[in-house]
Amino acid sequence: MQLNIANKKEEPLLSRTMVRATLEFEKATPSYAEVAALLASQLKADEKLIAIRHIYNSFGARKADVIAYVYSDENKKQLIEPKLKEKKNKAAAEKKE
Repeated sequence: MQLNIANKKEEPLLSRTMVRATLEFEKATPSYAEVAALLASQLKADEKLIAIRHIYNSFGARKADVIAYVYSDENKKQLIEPKLKEKKNKAAAEKKE
């Protein structure tokens, strides 16, 4: 699996950097967690501060375009990024009990 960073754009008001990259892989499309780990190693950033927004797969090709954000601190990421559906489902299940 190979990740090539195509573009970086600083967004100082949101304390983050937008990263556009191309991903080449051998088998199935990698998961968001795998791409985040690969991106963290290339950018020398903490994996907790990376939010993968999209992985656009090209049909029939072993390539994908990735859009991700690298935040400056974890509080900003939690404030800006949308919450996971799993957490919402857990909260709804606890209310029913």
